Amino acid sequence: MVKQTQNPLSSHFRSPKLYTQIPSKGRFYTADVVEMPSNNELPVFPMTAKDELIMRNPDALLNGEAVTQVIKSCVPNVKNARKLMSNDIDALLLAVQVASYGDDIEFSAACPECGESTSGHVSGDATLQAMSTLDDSYTFEKDGLTFEVKPFTYETTIRAGITNFQSTRSLQSMAELPDDLDKLKLFNESFIKLAKLNFDIIVESVNSVSFQDDEGEQVVVTDQAQIREFLENCESSIGKMIEQKVNDISKIGIPKESTFECEKCNKEFTAPVALDPVNFSTAS
Repeated sequence: MVKQTQNPLSSHFRSPKLYTQIPSKGRFYTADVVEMPSNNELPVFPMTAKDELIMRNPDALLNGEAVTQVIKSCVPNVKNARKLMSNDIDALLLAVQVASYGDDIEFSAACPECGESTSGHVSGDATLQAMSTLDDSYTFEKDGLTFEVKPFTYETTIRAGITNFQSTRSLQSMAELPDDLDKLKLFNESFIKLAKLNFDIIVESVNSVSFQDDEGEQVVVTDQAQIREFLENCESSIGKMIEQKVNDISKIGIPKESTFECEKCNKEFTAPVALDPVNFSTAS
């Protein structure tokens, strides 16, 4: 008797439900991060039962493991989701949600006029189609220096999320401390940790700093240690300009706002529609 090697159910395995581009179009990645098809459209599969379970795990959501595992499962062309730019992660999360639960996605927002919570619906496919794309590079000049800034990665987003979570927990526990000096110490520790994180993000966002020396030669600095030392010793205005540039870049990709009509006062308003991975657990 011939031993059966192929699963007889294989013909019923899931298949791609949609194909999508990403804001970077894969231009900044090597093949060990993402394998881009020739048409720049990544196949997206619906989530499995295992994927849905991991998206309900709070710890896995906090440390980024849930998102990286689900993207690996549903977008197999992505080999290392942590190295993707956050702009691309947002688009892929939306694509996975559409592939898994359909095009109609419900969001809610508070009316700025009366404060009433109002529900609205967004077309996931239309949002993906309206996606803006990243430029090849982003630069600005200041005091004779040219700064090339890059988008931050999902790995940086994870680190920021964990630090903010830890800071929030510390501040919540501060109320239980009887001594005001202990409260002040805890507050200062949290503030310093957040300030260090924000500075690290600024440093990591600088791809290069270039200028012309006294002989007219172009000098390009890409060493992260040298860039960090420079940013620790330059005027604060440069750091603010880098931060603003990074914030502007982070808005590129899928539209992050939608129009709502208040069910109570009938006022029409625009509000952010953040694609929170936690919503996946209630989308089905």
